Amino acid sequence: MIGEALLQPLIAGLLTGMTYVLVALGLTVIFSIMNVLNFAHGEIYMFGAFCVYFLCTLLHLNYVLALPAAIVLVGVFGIAMERICFRPAQGDMLTSVIVSIALIWLFQTAAQLIFGGEPRAMREFLPSTVSFLHIRISQSRLAAGLISLLLLVAVNFFVYRTKQGKAMQAVAQDRDAAALQGIDLDRLGPLGFAIGCALAGAAGGIMAPILYIDATMGASVLGKSLAIIVLGGVGSIPGAAVGGLIVGVVESYGQRFLGYPSSTFPFLIMIIILLFKRTGLMGRKA
Repeated sequence: MIGEALLQPLIAGLLTGMTYVLVALGLTVIFSIMNVLNFAHGEIYMFGAFCVYFLCTLLHLNYVLALPAAIVLVGVFGIAMERICFRPAQGDMLTSVIVSIALIWLFQTAAQLIFGGEPRAMREFLPSTVSFLHIRISQSRLAAGLISLLLLVAVNFFVYRTKQGKAMQAVAQDRDAAALQGIDLDRLGPLGFAIGCALAGAAGGIMAPILYIDATMGASVLGKSLAIIVLGGVGSIPGAAVGGLIVGVVESYGQRFLGYPSSTFPFLIMIIILLFKRTGLMGRKA
């Protein structure tokens, strides 16, 4: 029984951590390409959840079709957001931070006006459970983890195996040197925002059948994402993956044994890392 009690939170934490990785990875991509810390990233997560909810409930799309459609919609929204909101502020970190904070209030207010202030819930995509080693895991959470893993593999392939992905790596390492090599920075900005927002929207859409959906649901996810990229190392894609899994597991064990106070654990981890290893677990020294 003790082994089961310890193993259950581990598996649940790893599955939830996969979705955290998606959000944190999206934030990392945007920061690496544009040098923009988008504090409205949690609202993009919320937008993805609402997209899936309404595609399934109003248009009666199957969840298997609604999720990819929501990812595309959020990605296109990211391109528009880059061009309208962040491109004019490019190169000015303070201005971009102010813009992103303003977008938080704008998006949350718009969501409350459009979708209403009451939390919404949709039917689970897979309502049954899976049992193994006397551990019960809902099929919805298992599917969420597997879909997240597939998306992470796809992003990893794009970044490390394609021409555009290697160009993004070059820009992340040295923006000026990349420009001297003929890399079109104006094209990579929208691409980075599209990928980053699509990943956050995907995480929201994946969790839509599992969690309650409301206009403020992105706030806690943003905080955890910041903790993850600090833990893994700012700008590090592998670091975001490792940090997301660690935060997911720590949070899961905390909820299992301590309850609500465990919600502070990601931020405690972030503070400890900043005190003892400012570059994070896999970050590079400046």
